[in-house]
This record gives sequence, C-alpha cells and structure tokens, in this order.
Amino acid sequence: MAMHGISKHSGSAGGGGSGPVGYFMSDQYYNKEAGVWHPRDPSPQVIEGDPELMIQMIDVLEHKHKYMSGVLSFTHSDTEKLKLHGLTDAIEDITGRLKEVLFAGIAPEHQHILIVAHTHLQRLELHYVLPRHNFEVDRAWNPAPPGKGKYRQFDALTDVINVKYGLDDPRAPLRARVTKESMWEPPEQKPTRETLNDFFKQAVVEGVIDNRQELIELARKAGFEITRVGDNYLSMKPPGGDKAIRLKGEIYDKQFISRDKLADSKTKSAERAAYLSKPAVARRYKQALRERQEFVEKRFKKALGIVRAGENHSTIQQYNNTKRGEIIEIFGSNPNNSTDNNRNSHSTDNKLVTPHDKFGRKTDPVIARAERIISDTQQSTHRANSAVYRGTKLLAEGATVVKTVHQRLETFGSLNYAFLPSAPADIIAGLGESGGAMDSGDAEADKVLNKKRSEFGSLNNKLRHIAAANKKNSAGHSPS
Repeated sequence: MAMHGISKHSGSAGGGGSGPVGYFMSDQYYNKEAGVWHPRDPSPQVIEGDPELMIQMIDVLEHKHKYMSGVLSFTHSDTEKLKLHGLTDAIEDITGRLKEVLFAGIAPEHQHILIVAHTHLQRLELHYVLPRHNFEVDRAWNPAPPGKGKYRQFDALTDVINVKYGLDDPRAPLRARVTKESMWEPPEQKPTRETLNDFFKQAVVEGVIDNRQELIELARKAGFEITRVGDNYLSMKPPGGDKAIRLKGEIYDKQFISRDKLADSKTKSAERAAYLSKPAVARRYKQALRERQEFVEKRFKKALGIVRAGENHSTIQQYNNTKRGEIIEIFGSNPNNSTDNNRNSHSTDNKLVTPHDKFGRKTDPVIARAERIISDTQQSTHRANSAVYRGTKLLAEGATVVKTVHQRLETFGSLNYAFLPSAPADIIAGLGESGGAMDSGDAEADKVLNKKRSEFGSLNNKLRHIAAANKKNSAGHSPS
C-alpha cells in the first residue's frame, strides 16, 4: 500500500535545510526500540534534486516556515509488486505524480524538490523536501496549507498509485484492526498495552460494552485514569502507572457506537470497492489537481498576471535579472549565513556544506533555461509574423508587377508596326547604349519587353526578305 505522511517540521524552530536533507542522506538510522544506530544498507539514493543546493535554497528564505517535507512509504509486499512493474519505471511514475500534485499551478522551471529513496528496511520509502516559496513570483507559498483539503488531495494521489499498481488499500474496512499496536512503543509498555487490548476486546465480545462511551466508563471503574480522548484514540494511565498509554483501534474510535456496526464490514467493503473504482479514482485525482491549481492562481493572481503577461523578452529578462539579483543579495545578507560556527555549515552525508554564492551560480542555469524557452517562443512568433509580412508584401509586389506588365503590353501592342525601324541595327541603335535594356526599373517587365523586341526583330527580317523577293520578281517581269 502507498501511504503518504507530512512532517510537522518546517524550519520554524530555527532549523534550516540541513535537518531534513541530513536525515534523508545520512548513512545511518536510529532504532528507537533498541536505542542504537544502524547503517543504512543500501545507502540512500537521490532520485531528483541536489542535496547541497536544496539546503542553500531553504536557508536563503526569510520566512518563518522555510520548507515542507513528507514521505510516500510502501510495505514490503507492495515493494515486491512494484518490482514486477520495473522498480525504476514505477518510481519515476510515482514521483512524477507526486510533483504533479505538489506543484499544481507552479511553472515547471520553478518546481524545486529533493526526492531520496530509502530501501534499507527492505521496503521502499520516497522522502521529499521542497522550499515553501513560489520562485516564479518570489512569494512565500505553503504546498500543504491548513485544513482537511490537503489530506483529501493527497489521499487522491495514494489511491491512484494503489489502484494503478494493484497495491493494498490502507483504509480497507477488513484491514482495520479492533486494536492497534504502537510502532515506537517502549519495551516496558508492551505487556501493559497487550493486556489492556485483550481485556477490552473480551469485554466487547461478551457484550459487556457496546460502544466507546461504555468502554471509557468500564476503564474508570477498573481504576484507570482517562487522560485524553481523541477522535480515533484513548489515552489512559493504569492504576499506579507513571505514564499514560495511548490505545488505538476501532473500539477506541469515536465511530464505535455499536457492536453491530463494528461487525458490518461486508457493507463497508462494498462501499470501499465502489469508491476505489478506476473512474471514481481518476475523477477525484483530477479534482485534487484543479483545487490545488486554483488555490495557487488565486493566491498569487496579481503577481502571476504581471509575470506571465510580459510584453516581450527584454521585459521578462529584466524582471528575472532583478529577482536573481535580489536572491543573491538576500543570500549574502541573510543572518542564517553568518560566519557563526553554529550557522555556517551543514552536515550532509558526512560532508560539510558552506553557504556561498554557489547558490546564485546554480540558479542562473534554471533562470537561463526559462529565459531561453521564452526567447525561443518569442523568436518563433516573430519569425512567423515576419513570414506573414513578407508573404503579404510579395503578393502586393506581384500584383504590381502583373499590373505593370499588363499596362506595358497594352502600350506596346498599340504601337503602329509601320513606324518600326527597318533593320535590327536600327532597332539596337534606337534602344540606346544599354544593349537593348530599357532600364525601366521593373525586371519582370523588362524581361517581357526584351522578348517581344527579339520577336519583332525576327519578324522584321522576314518582312525584309519578302519585300526584297517581291521587288526582284517585279523587276524580272517588268515591261521593257
């Protein structure tokens, strides 16, 4: 099953990007149950992004909340299913959909994220972190804003992944446990929790309790102190105990209102199956993308209107250069980048990263790529407009040539052949020193006229021969 979790940490307590990035890239992990460190084998694998650059991009921000981090985790059995599809291809598809949800409404060249895969527990975990900043408009931005909407949207993402790859449904009714074990439970509390779970389950089976409120009353009668009541859990302190124990499961959930509904898993399963039909899943996923895109476009409507409506490349380039200069200037003057030993270095995979102007140099290619895209688009548009303009001009010129030639032919055709020179030499002499070119300034017209002159010259020669022959014949038959 694919399960998504969002970290509560955001850098608001003073920590920078080295916190999440250092955890992602560390070659060791802490086993809380055993209280010891273990090596991560295999080592973490960077799927997308640059760890060092991500630290710097987070640390440069002046917001209280600097980053968002989360994880997509898969069980061992589902990791094996992903391998059947080709693990590399599956990871590429899954991370692509993750980015599609996270960055809905954000321009592609401004989607900055670090994704790292962990497989040392024999199952796949995809950890990610991104700055809480919209670099397209240079404004603070929360990819997971307060409210229940983000959980519905990310559930739509995990449903798509689970249905596409045939993974287990983490919210299936038959999977819900009457009681749940705590993953990070201290060893000394396990016997107590197991005893409590067995006790309350037996009370439900025997009909002693029929709902959560009766369970609470039974616990108090048994001497337990109820310290907290949540929507899906109860915390209680055993008699003589020092610490409260949190109990989770269906019988501790506020939805436990009767044993009959608790046992009615068949109806729930049918409803869940309809909920996870491919058309329903696709519909919810598209709706989640629309909601997130509309949120961004509404949140930054004025700024996006300015950025995305630049009249020409120079305007956008000037804007980007200004923003880039401000980013570099902020980075150099940010108090988090002082020379204090507690602030000027970050541990990432046993390497020290010192803040410097490398951030500016690394952001340059990103901005340059965006500018090239804009420039290429504008140049293509300009070339298209120029081609249309040249085509229009050529058509106009062609019409003028046709009209001129027509007029010249009409003029030439109206000439009286009797007044043509009698010899080709006379024709050439009459045309001037240009060798027959009339130098009208119209190449097409001159070409036509020269052709006509040649034809007329040939005709004139024929006429001369005919005239000479007629004269000779007349002389031979003249009366003596």
